[in-house]
Amino acid sequence: MHFDLVVIGAGPAGWSAALQGAKLGLEVAVVERGLMLGGACVQTGTLPSKALRHTVMELVNSRRAAQLGVHATHLRPLSIADLRGPRDMLIANHQQTIRSFFDRNRVQVLSGSASFVSPNRIRVANREGEEIVEADHVVIATGSRPRRPDEMPFDDHVIVDSDTLLDLDSIPKSLAVIGSGVIGCEYATVFAMLGTRVTIIDRREKLLRDLDSDILDHLRHSMFSMGIRVLMPEKISGVRIETQKRHQEGVVYLESGRTVRAERVLVAAGRVSNVEALDLGRVGVQTNESGLIKVDCCFRTEVENVYAVGDVIGLPALASTSMHQGRLAVLHAMGRPCPSTSTLPVAIYTIPEISSVGRTEDQCRTEGIPYEIGVARTNETPRGQIVRDDGLLKLIFRRDTREILGVHMIGISASELIHVGLMLVQMGGTLDDVQGAVFNYPTMCEAYRIAALDGLNRL
Repeated sequence: MHFDLVVIGAGPAGWSAALQGAKLGLEVAVVERGLMLGGACVQTGTLPSKALRHTVMELVNSRRAAQLGVHATHLRPLSIADLRGPRDMLIANHQQTIRSFFDRNRVQVLSGSASFVSPNRIRVANREGEEIVEADHVVIATGSRPRRPDEMPFDDHVIVDSDTLLDLDSIPKSLAVIGSGVIGCEYATVFAMLGTRVTIIDRREKLLRDLDSDILDHLRHSMFSMGIRVLMPEKISGVRIETQKRHQEGVVYLESGRTVRAERVLVAAGRVSNVEALDLGRVGVQTNESGLIKVDCCFRTEVENVYAVGDVIGLPALASTSMHQGRLAVLHAMGRPCPSTSTLPVAIYTIPEISSVGRTEDQCRTEGIPYEIGVARTNETPRGQIVRDDGLLKLIFRRDTREILGVHMIGISASELIHVGLMLVQMGGTLDDVQGAVFNYPTMCEAYRIAALDGLNRL
């Protein structure tokens, strides 16, 4: 079989690349080794974890309603079945959506594991045998998987990674989280809201080290109020599974002499790109020491007709950026403009959620930019008081031109509100633009105007 474009992997980067190719009139095939479409994003990562978070937040809202005298007729402790139901429904629905997109755009799905025979020939192998597929252009979008350090005694029951955590048979009474990155912090706050005693352990000095310092302080305070114990910096000397009278538990030994015991231990030690089965060396596609594929600004590898997008090329490794990369790679392959963008929003779905775009204060100081900040606290806004939000919105701007350089926030709907900041940073908006705009009242978005006025008062 011959195709204009073959995409290896059906995650966000892959499905975006495939659909872009189809919209350009190409004959497109997607090779997917799994039984389901959507990659880790849909099956084990982004969407399942956000479905879990939403279910937990619904429980929190029900409890708040009960405190206000609005009693539900069915208010009971949450079970593991309650958590799995919305997740499974979301996964099934989104997979069907992707398949319908492929069907409508005549994208052919080839089931099997892909490997390179030559730059234009791909071997697709499955239980029924193998076939060689020819392609004018190839996009590698095979994603990543949780890193599982050899020293961790994974049994996928007591010691789990972020994939197997969601397959637990019960809500744990205690959880030790090894790793203070995005995944570790997200799950730590979600399980803490379920009443689980959570301990975060990491050898690094601080959580989420790329965060704005004020946002990080706010998160630490929220974690403390939720009862989350943070042990940092702490080096781990060993992890064991011990059998008690009626159950097993994980034991984490620290070099400081501390011992952390928990029903479950989540190892959130980063992710590893899925490139081993591709046989990249055969065609000269280069990877770095971390196994990430090397690409140029338009996502092309050293091999002219082979592109790579998504987690396999490294940071930011977000579903949103992966989809963007997939589209741009196909546009470039077809000789279309490939506009680069350095303004990317980031969302971290902790409780409360965090989002940011643009420069931080540390970056401004490093670059010698004369800057100032403007701050709004959402509990001082009417809408924030209505929804009981205790968040923060922070604008970073140039003192001389008042141009907004960065927006950072924590609180309810931060991942939605950040897109106003994205437009401001991307379009070179100023404090004057914000303070001169009329925002609906009362809204969370009004915090932008308050922060802009606070910034102007500091000049």
